[in-house]
Amino acid sequence: MWINRAKSVLSALVLGAIVTLGGTGTAEAAIYTGRWDPAYGGIFPDLGWSATAKFDVPTPCLALGNGSNLPISGACAGFSVLSAKVSFYDISDPGTILETLSLSTNVNVTGIYLAGSQLTGVDTNFFHYAVPTLDIAGGGAYSFSLLLYSGNLAQLIYANPTTLSPGCAFLTTANCGMSANPAVGTFTTAVPEPETYLLMLAGLSAVGFVARRRRR
Repeated sequence: MWINRAKSVLSALVLGAIVTLGGTGTAEAAIYTGRWDPAYGGIFPDLGWSATAKFDVPTPCLALGNGSNLPISGACAGFSVLSAKVSFYDISDPGTILETLSLSTNVNVTGIYLAGSQLTGVDTNFFHYAVPTLDIAGGGAYSFSLLLYSGNLAQLIYANPTTLSPGCAFLTTANCGMSANPAVGTFTTAVPEPETYLLMLAGLSAVGFVARRRRR
């Protein structure tokens, strides 16, 4: 009886691995990471910022091949922002992160860019909004929003007081403005999480174990 139970457990592991492998294949083809890393400039001359965002791109959308500012409809319906964050660092010491902020994914994506069935850019007309602690950017209670435009460009909006953001994003006043250095982004397929690899290995091990049992 214990053999039957063991077979049931192993069968479940194999099935889980198969499902995971299938899901991973889809995720690798459809999940992209965008990265931007400039010096802020202007009002924060000593501050650098590094932003990342993950995007879920429907496979039928990628099948369109090449396109500029494609609408998020039709084959591209279902495109979404999975995560976004921005890290601040001192320009003189880029290896030391001052603070990392998780940004809201509730952003309106207005279009995407494809080249050779690869995601190369994203446009948004609303901003990821977050308020850092007081020791960032000279001690003021600044809010920051991430703007993506023209495909692979990004700028970081600031506002002080924080209640002005994101409504004042295009105003350049003493209380509100954008980073002086537009960031050129790169888009790459996302690497599966370590947990995914572990489950895949567990599934493959289970397959090998079952095969050896059958040969005995």
